[in-house]
Amino acid sequence: MLYFTGGICAVCGFIFRIFPPHKINYIYGYRTKFSMKNQDTWDEAQRYSSNSLIIFGLIYMGLGFLLNQFLSGFNTEYKVIIFLVGVIVMLIIDEGHLRKIFNSDGKRKV
Repeated sequence: MLYFTGGICAVCGFIFRIFPPHKINYIYGYRTKFSMKNQDTWDEAQRYSSNSLIIFGLIYMGLGFLLNQFLSGFNTEYKVIIFLVGVIVMLIIDEGHLRKIFNSDGKRKV
């Protein structure tokens, strides 16, 4: 399951990298309150999160492969938990990156 989900994440990351959403919207792209502050935060969030999605997707694929090879009895529930923890970590990293670059009002730090 993790390798399949990881593959989907990696493919979505490549799609977001090739076809990023150019305008702030509520349908497509990395959408958080902070990423939607202004066009500058939006553009940086799309660039950075597509890379994160590719990296985490590849990690999920590798982890899923290892778990299937060496721990064949590993419960699906644990795989779902691993995936959700990874998503939370990815969100924390992406939001942390935005907050390093931008002030709370969405203007770039000098």
